[in-house]
Amino acid sequence: MILTANEIEKYFFCQGRRYAEGGRLFFNASGAGFKGCFEGRTLRLTLFSSAVEKDRNAFVRLTVDGKTRRVKLPLGEKVLKAELPQGKHVFEVIKLTETANDTLGVFEAETDGEFLIYHEKKDLKIEFIGDSITTGFGVLCKEKYGEYKTKEQDVTKAFSYLTAKALNAEYQVIAAGGWPIYKSKYSCCAIPDFYDNVDLTRNTQKYDRSAFVPDLFVVALGTNDESYLADLSEQKRKEERAEVKRRFSAFVEKLLKNGKPVILVYGFLDYPDLKTLTEEVWEETASPLLSTLEVKCAVTLDDICAGHPGKRCHKLAAARLTKAVKTLL
Repeated sequence: MILTANEIEKYFFCQGRRYAEGGRLFFNASGAGFKGCFEGRTLRLTLFSSAVEKDRNAFVRLTVDGKTRRVKLPLGEKVLKAELPQGKHVFEVIKLTETANDTLGVFEAETDGEFLIYHEKKDLKIEFIGDSITTGFGVLCKEKYGEYKTKEQDVTKAFSYLTAKALNAEYQVIAAGGWPIYKSKYSCCAIPDFYDNVDLTRNTQKYDRSAFVPDLFVVALGTNDESYLADLSEQKRKEERAEVKRRFSAFVEKLLKNGKPVILVYGFLDYPDLKTLTEEVWEETASPLLSTLEVKCAVTLDDICAGHPGKRCHKLAAARLTKAVKTLL
């Protein structure tokens, strides 16, 4: 039995924003992917990937019957295979890297047996909005500082995925490394400007919000803005900070129009003013649906990996966020 790209959503449980293009179904966002079931002996998944530059290849996690392996995708097509005893098998593919660096397209799925329609019941839906911290960049790096390489990224080790797993939540991650609320030294793009697109800058079609209606929004933005502000003169910093705050407030107000709770998370890195900024936005917005959450700082924990929070920091943040969501809902 062979499933083409336009049949995948019918048979598999899919997560993350996705779109069809060129005979493929793309799952480009961190944590995006699909889970399915087949009865037979063999599984073949024909995938396609591209990257923006060297060392930015996509990585995926393939799980078959509970056994997991991490796979680096080459540029172009790659076939993932599994040979198993005759029977019923469950498999899952999760994209570990972020859309700003690379893509994951699914061309077809094939088995010598039959694919069964698979679905999972989740307790709630969460949308995570952030930057490289939210995507789990650096968690696999063995050094405190280093180059930006996707081989050191794994969203399943990030607070976002860990929180969703702990709460049995369907999720999607809207995040990109270096992207700010307003301005960044690392990117000319800002999350609020591309948030409504189906896939940030890769596909500018407007996302159909009815496809995924969150019960909760988690926002972890501002680190890149703080890094940008730190290099400015006192007067210029004051002016630009005011604009960061204005845009932050406007984005939060936009999310609140959905009538669902919004949690602003901060504290991962040592930017004291981000706490002040976040609390100012919370106080001035004055909405009962808006709350803030401070997490343990990776610097204080001595858990810095490639300039980002390490696994311990993410685990502690996920535990704190999970508790906060349970209390909130």
